[in-house]
This record gives sequence, C-alpha cells and structure tokens, in this order.
Amino acid sequence: MDDKDRSSGAGVVRDEARVLDYDRYLAALLAPVSARHNLITLAAFHGEIARIPQQVREPTMAEIRLQWWRDVLDEIATEVTAPVRAESGEDEAAIGMPLADAVRRAVGAGGMDVALLGSIVDTYDHLIYGGDLAASGAVSAFAAGSQGAAFSLGVAALGEDAGAPECDALIAAAGQAYGRVQLLRALPVLCALGRNPFGTNDLDAVVTELRTEALAWLAEARAGFKDAPRGVLPAMLPLALVEPYLKAFERLGDRCVTTEANVSPLTRVWRIYWAYRRGRF
Repeated sequence: MDDKDRSSGAGVVRDEARVLDYDRYLAALLAPVSARHNLITLAAFHGEIARIPQQVREPTMAEIRLQWWRDVLDEIATEVTAPVRAESGEDEAAIGMPLADAVRRAVGAGGMDVALLGSIVDTYDHLIYGGDLAASGAVSAFAAGSQGAAFSLGVAALGEDAGAPECDALIAAAGQAYGRVQLLRALPVLCALGRNPFGTNDLDAVVTELRTEALAWLAEARAGFKDAPRGVLPAMLPLALVEPYLKAFERLGDRCVTTEANVSPLTRVWRIYWAYRRGRF
C-alpha cells in the first residue's frame, strides 16, 4: 500500500481490519476483487465493535461507544430509504470517520444488511458487565449475534444467498464454533477488567465446555460446507483457525483464564491460505 492509499479512507479501513480482526482480514484478501472491499470493511467493523468491551475500562464509556455506533447505523438505515445529496454533488451524509463512511457506502450499495450490523453492536453489549452469559442459552445467543451475524454478512458480500437453507445451516454452525473460540480468547482480558461474563468462579469447567462445544460445532460446519456453494469459502476461512486456537488453550492449561491464547501471525496466514488452496477448512 503506498502513502497515498494509506492516508485515504480506504487505507485507514484496511489498516483497522488488519489490526482489529486479522483472521477476517486475511480471508478477505483471498476473496474475489468484487467482494474484497466489503469484506475488509466488515472485518474492520467487527473488530472495532469487539474491542470496545476489552479496551474501554469504564462500562459507562463502553456503553457510550456502542451507542454511538447504534446511532450511526440508525442514520445509515434512514439514509438508505431517503438518500440525501447536496446540490453541488457532494455527499452531505458523510459521517467523517473512515470506517463509518465505508460501512455507510457498503449498506447504501446493498452490500451489507444494516440490521445484522446492529446485531453485532447489541451482542457485544453483553460483555460490558459481568454475568450476562450465565443464563442457559446465552452463549449460543452471543455466538449467533456476533460471529454468526459476521459470517452471514460475509456470505452476502460474496454474492451468495445467506438465507438459503444450505448457507443458513453452515453460517449457524460457523458462528457457534468461532464464537466460542473468540469468547475464550477474550476471557482473560474480561476477567482482568472484572467482567467475568459467565458469572461463576469455576471457569475451568466453562473453558472445558466451550472447547468441547467449539469442536462439535466445527465438525457440523465442515459437514454443512459440503452442501454449500463453493463461493462462500472466503467468508468461512477463519474457521481454519478454530483448531489451532483450541490447541493453544490446551498448552496454557490452568493459565488459559489469565493468559490469552494466541496463534502466531505466520501460522494464521498459512492456515487460512492452505484452507483456501484446499477448498475446505
């Protein structure tokens, strides 16, 4: 990327995607050119929302940050039904933040469902206060509303029908598998902030259950992928990292609730690229 591109809005969004949601960013680079920009925008958006509960110490400030995005999405939704353009031809509705403007353009062009973007914002609200995932079914709802929504948006960006039965089942399983892995990755940071989302001190049992469930959902996603259109593969590539992340948790042992389980950038690049070359995750 040259200096001119880096200073542009597209360059800023690309940098944010690479920093905030590296797995989806890598997958986006392997997508057809026609879908690449929307997938990079999705990676940057999801990464920006996901980091708020982990980086903003004061819950009230985190709420404000998430509400700002809700307001932006409301404005975008309104503009889709009533576009506003200046007589001079300049875009009066520009928000002035590169990522928000990129999301706005993607929604306006029909490349993103604003309701699913809103689902991501609302779902990460449950990591701002401790105990929100303690109820039965709460983890599954969180995975569906966050990672499931992101996978659905990715499939749609590739021009596939995310609502088709074969895609819907795959997206659901993918969201549950990857969602549990990302919860496990976030757990040490959330606990350090005093935001244990599970409302129990027996986190070893929670971690064991999440790991077991993630593997089961990954197997279901792999089975579902056999019946899905091949064009959805770039959106599904982050699933190639589910097993490496889980192995990293195993290596940490009891420290997995205090130390984030990471996979090296090189391994992440290789696993996603190899999954792309093989045509399966």
